[in-house]
This record gives sequence, structure tokens and C-alpha cells, in this order.
Amino acid sequence: MRCSLFFSLALLVVASCSSPGGDPTGGAGTTGGGGTGGSSPPPPPGLGQGGPFNFPQNKKSGSCLITTVANAAAATSSAYNSWKNTFVTSNGAGGFLRVQSPQHQSGTVSEGIGYGMIAAVYMYDRPTFDGLWSYAKLHFDTKGLMNWQISSSGATVGAGSATDADEDIAWALLMASDQWSSLAYLDDARAVIDAMYGTEIAGDGTLKPGDNWGDTTYYADYFSPAYFRVFARATDNPAWSGVIIDRNYTLLASLSGPNGLVPNGSDTVTLSTSMNYGYNACRMPWRIAMDYCFNGEPRAKTYLDKAGAFFNGVGAANIGDGYSNSGSQTSGNHNMAFIGTAGDAGMAGWQTLLDGAFMFGANGAGDNAYFTNTLRVVHMLMMSGNLLDYSHQ
Repeated sequence: MRCSLFFSLALLVVASCSSPGGDPTGGAGTTGGGGTGGSSPPPPPGLGQGGPFNFPQNKKSGSCLITTVANAAAATSSAYNSWKNTFVTSNGAGGFLRVQSPQHQSGTVSEGIGYGMIAAVYMYDRPTFDGLWSYAKLHFDTKGLMNWQISSSGATVGAGSATDADEDIAWALLMASDQWSSLAYLDDARAVIDAMYGTEIAGDGTLKPGDNWGDTTYYADYFSPAYFRVFARATDNPAWSGVIIDRNYTLLASLSGPNGLVPNGSDTVTLSTSMNYGYNACRMPWRIAMDYCFNGEPRAKTYLDKAGAFFNGVGAANIGDGYSNSGSQTSGNHNMAFIGTAGDAGMAGWQTLLDGAFMFGANGAGDNAYFTNTLRVVHMLMMSGNLLDYSHQ
């Protein structure tokens, strides 16, 4: 879940242990009204200022398309409210809010906090944003990042952080610093980013799975380069926009195969693609679409040209929830974790795919699972032009 790197390898200190046994997903949280970060340098241009950005924005980013489906903002708002009413709760949240997952015995995983904070900041829902951030902070580990799984009663079930959740939380805090012109959120974001940098990057710039495990394990879908460019500005650390991005784009090129279908997991020794494109890997097109839409990155377009063409050929409503690296379907369930992210790839030039994916989401997530319903909201925000890089606005 969280990622970090160094432009000078000599500056990096990395802690690495074996996996706690599951695939962690993490997130982080703060108190209402802002963050709790310490003193910091003045904000760089585009951060800690510029808001409010009320919902809906409905803006195109760069050369990307947005959906042409009618009433897209209303459909996105409806999806958000349904998700919030179903999965966000104060029960067991220590006086704050958490995203509960029936698939985790109604406990909370940190990725759910990250996704929830992203959704809340773009929906201009500050009470929910602050409640989730506050909950995350209750469950920080000793390295300043959220433990990846918490029980419904508040006990730590999965210790250590998950890099993908950490980066989503940091991004949400940066966007909140703009949305509500808050230096407190910016300070909190800097603290999370610095903790990631010190614990979640390998010696060559490869993203590690978390702050307490990983070794050679590699999850390509944790790579979120659009975030890292803003992390560099926020912390005045060019490693984020240099070595870290370059190393992980190189790994992406090695793992994406002919159709952009990265494996659910791999390792940095063999770069095996034997694992299927599944419920980890499905986030890859979304993360790379952000870098193309926000920054016009050519390497992002190269990846999206593969993934977008593949999913456009399948057709949005026909996209299943598992594929081999070569493109053979391995599972036939249809849901927004997979269809939504394919729609994000469609933003790079496939309007039919984009609109078909958005329309699927407007009619539901495809099932009742926490993961698919949460990503339904994130992808609908993206496809409708409401998941933006506020620091560019």
C-alpha cells in the first residue's frame, strides 16, 4: 500500500520483515478539523490552498476523456451515499468513523480507510473525512503508519502497514489540504509520506508491500506515480518523482504483458507473471490512468494503450474478475473492481469502454462486497471528472 524512495540511495533506510501471512491493505486517520502534524516549511505552490472544490467538478484532465453518460454527477453522488450508509460506521470506531468489511468479520482494513478518505475529500464531505482519518491514527504502528487490519472491536489483527493504503491516505490528506486550505492536513500528509519513505522502499527504489515485511515480494498495483510527483513537492524530496517512479515504471513494463494484465503479485528476483490478474492487480489501470490524465506521462500512455485496447475488445459489461497475463479469462464474475478500473483505462481514448463501465457502476457494484462497492465510488469519481489533482487546479 504505501510507497517511498530515495534519489540518493545512501539516504534510504529500509526495514523489512517477512509477510504477516495475508495480503495487507492499509489506511490512516486524524481528528476532525484538521491534522496533527508538527511544524513544517511553507507550503509549495498548489498545496495547502486553492479550495474549495465543491462537488461536482466534472472536469477533464489533460488529454483524457470523461464519461458522456447523462446525470453522471447524480449517479456518483448516489453511489457514494449508498456506500457510506452501508459501510461507514461509528460502531467500534473509538468515537470516530471506520469502513467496515463483512469479508473481514465486520472489521476494518487500512485500504478501506484510504479509499474512504479519497471518496470523502472529492465529495466535499469533511465530517466523514475527519472521522476516518481520526480512526486511522488510533491504529498507527510504531513507525507512524496504520496497521493493516483491525477487528470490529478495535484490536489489531494484522500488524504492520500496507503501502497501497498508506499512499492513498497520504494523497487524500494532500487533496484535503487544498480542498479546505489547511496546512494541518498538509503537515499530516508530510508525516505519512516521510514514514513511507523511511520504511517502504527497497534499496533500488522498488516499492515494498509494507513497513514491516516484504523482502522480494512485489505488488505492481501499489505503484501510483501521480501521487509520487506531488509527494516530491510536498516533502521537497525529488526521489519520489525520480528514482522511485523510474524504477517502478521499469518493473511495470516487465510485468504488464501484451494486455496490461499485471499479476496479483510477483517478486523482484524472477519477475514472474504466473499469478493471475485478480483482486490486487485490478487497481493497476486506475493508478496509471491518473498519471496519464494528470501529467501526460508517456509511459502511462504506453501501458494504457495495452490495457484499454484489451478491455475495449472484451466490452465493459463482459469483463470478468480474473485473467491470465496473456489475456485468458480465469473467472467470470462481473463487478466494479474490474469494470470500473477498465473504464479508467478507457479515459485514455476508448469512449465506449468508459461509458459502458460508468453505466455499469451507475446500476450497482455487481455484488454486495465491501471492496467492489468501495471501488465503485472511486472509479465513478474518476470517470466523471471528479477525481482530480487539486494541486494542478
